[in-house]
Amino acid sequence: MLTKVKSGFTLIEILVAVAIVGILSTIMIVSVNPGRQLAKARDTERQTHLVGILSAILQYSQEHSGDLPDTDGDPATSNFPTTATCIGTDVSCFDLAGAGETGETIVPVFMVAMPEDPKYADPTDPQSDTGYTIYVDVNGRLHTSAVGEITNPITVDR
Repeated sequence: MLTKVKSGFTLIEILVAVAIVGILSTIMIVSVNPGRQLAKARDTERQTHLVGILSAILQYSQEHSGDLPDTDGDPATSNFPTTATCIGTDVSCFDLAGAGETGETIVPVFMVAMPEDPKYADPTDPQSDTGYTIYVDVNGRLHTSAVGEITNPITVDR
């Protein structure tokens, strides 16, 4: 008597294969952790912004006999922050974008635009408070900082 051999997968075999694929994909998602990777990318962007801000200020300073950009309009005095102050157009912030001599402000001469924090800047008016702080200490060193997600705080000093 001849018996027919049926080929194919049983329901149990298919369920086991689906379960294995599910477990492997879960392990991959947990190990890659896209939320953490995105947070690291935003922290890197913040650090790049801070370096760019300091570079623009230092370039301005080199072209203006060592003077830092200010907004008081008087070349004999400076209102550049000496304590950590937010960068932005808000009343409590230092308007770094508009700082400098008439016709030679930081934006657009030394930077195309003032960068803002990729996550924490005010979404309705990001230039009112960019999410970054700046000040010069008693030794003349410039300090910028931002609130980071992985690295907190993110600081760049020159």
